[in-house]
Amino acid sequence: YSDEEYVQEQTQKARNEGMEKGIEKGLEKGMEKGLEKGMEKGLEKGMEKGIEKGLEKGMEKGVLLMAKNMKQAQVATTTIAEVTDLSIEQINGL
Repeated sequence: YSDEEYVQEQTQKARNEGMEKGIEKGLEKGMEKGLEKGMEKGLEKGMEKGIEKGLEKGMEKGVLLMAKNMKQAQVATTTIAEVTDLSIEQINGL
């Protein structure tokens, strides 16, 4: 075949290879960015949940400590239950 056909074929071949490599690089970069964003979001959510759980646990400990102190101060068990929302069984277990 002619030189012109050869040049066109080689040009098309180079174009296709360039497109493939470009797509490959684009996917690679996209995956990298997506993973990065996903990690950031996951970390953010994890931190929020951790703080939420920590506050919850702290509140529970505070209520138990208050109930224990009230019990030691000989406050009636029913009053402690009303104030703390703990059950009589929980208060008796302190």
